[in-house]
Amino acid sequence: MEVNDLKSYLKLEIIWRDEHMFELKVTASNKRFSGTTEVYDTSESLYNFAQKLIGFPKDDKQLMYELGKQNGYAFCSLKFYCIDGFGKIGVHIILEDNVNTEFRNEEKSKVKFEIIVEPAAIDNFQKNLLDLSNKQKGIALLYGNDNRLIN
Repeated sequence: MEVNDLKSYLKLEIIWRDEHMFELKVTASNKRFSGTTEVYDTSESLYNFAQKLIGFPKDDKQLMYELGKQNGYAFCSLKFYCIDGFGKIGVHIILEDNVNTEFRNEEKSKVKFEIIVEPAAIDNFQKNLLDLSNKQKGIALLYGNDNRLIN
């Protein structure tokens, strides 16, 4: 399935790297709202986040992953949480881009929305994140539950 055909999704793609860090292009959509930002991260940070996603949700009912600095140049916040007792998981996404001045808030590009996912999608995403952190190249894609073939 091509990203252009997806309804809701979260995509992390490494677009630049050196020996100390890499740049992630984070793109997300819930079909109505979408956004993109580019933030820096390290293999260790991404690996640690991927490890926390194993078996989510278990004891943790909420999991956060943030990159960049809110109201800084670029920012990404991913908050994973349980919606119900039937396995649905919400992902609250905040993306900020081109936030280069503290004096002109209207120039800041920001978006905040939610996608709904299922545990199997989290498991696949977690494996893709581990691969990204190890190889420092590629894409990790989290499919929203509205991308099932029956929809």
